[in-house]
Amino acid sequence: MIQFACDFCRRIKALKEVWLVGLAGETVGAIAARREVTILPAWDSEQAVHRLAVHFCSENCKDKYVAKLFGRENAEAESGKRSMRNPESRGAVSRRKKNGPRAKKAA
Repeated sequence: MIQFACDFCRRIKALKEVWLVGLAGETVGAIAARREVTILPAWDSEQAVHRLAVHFCSENCKDKYVAKLFGRENAEAESGKRSMRNPESRGAVSRRKKNGPRAKKAA
């Protein structure tokens, strides 16, 4: 008998539970690394036993796994505090507004 465990929380899948399955891969080259995760639209038993298969008991576990995989472990905690944009880009945008004609009228 094959048992499937959630790749994030390690919970074991019951026989009739609806879970998510996907395929994850990583390619490491001399200059860059590439990671990808493809979540399938429905549970597929053949794909679930593939050597690159990833299994999730919930959307929440899938989201946390993907965030960790792509180096955004703190993104969920910070999302309520600030935008996911790069802080430098926000600064550049605000500087442009200050130097523009509208900023002079408002001042």
